[in-house]
Amino acid sequence: MITIIFIEAQNAGNVGAICRSMANFGLDKLIIINPKCDIYSEESRNRAKHAQHILNGIKVYPSIIAMKEKESFDYIVGSTGTLGSDYNIPRVPITPKQFAEKIREHPDLNVAFLIGREGDGLTNEEILECDFLVNIPTSLEYPVMNASHAASIIFYELFQSRDIRKSNDHIASANEIDKKVLLALVEEIIEKTEFATEEKRETQRKLWKRLVGKSFLTKRESQALIGFLKKMKD
Repeated sequence: MITIIFIEAQNAGNVGAICRSMANFGLDKLIIINPKCDIYSEESRNRAKHAQHILNGIKVYPSIIAMKEKESFDYIVGSTGTLGSDYNIPRVPITPKQFAEKIREHPDLNVAFLIGREGDGLTNEEILECDFLVNIPTSLEYPVMNASHAASIIFYELFQSRDIRKSNDHIASANEIDKKVLLALVEEIIEKTEFATEEKRETQRKLWKRLVGKSFLTKRESQALIGFLKKMKD
């Protein structure tokens, strides 16, 4: 299951356009964080066309933290128009096609996909909340896309891959709880390990969060890794 999360929507037309695009590609769950416009305005409804059911079903929260108190997701995936270097671990993205392939291989997961603010995108703090990021390859001369246009490309890739049945559909995936246990063990080990600087320690935290997020571990793999880390910790 995929839930779309639009951060601080500023343009009612974009809200309606995202609803319409979601309906086009078989998605129906939309959350908006701290909207800066009237999301139910005439402009929004006109742009949504026959996706009024999605518009009417929008959940609104004041912040991501408030949302996480009510909603549970196995993975939180962000979108970015800015490519990071190899040294900026949280901002190293995958492509929409790679994202769709991961989702296709793990249909049992509850995934949230974050769409950033029009113009400003996601903050550094919001990016750290994500397991990994998705970036749409565009011209370097003008890389940042309109929020609804970028969303449509992501939705299309997800839709294209949805009906292809995989041979590992019967294998359970690691969920939010499995990931929290694994990363808690990693944190214990990192805290006990000597590093030249605190910055290097923090780099390890970020690296492990992204590794666990991008790998889409199976439940069996996560359990084996948890067992191994417990032995290392002891």
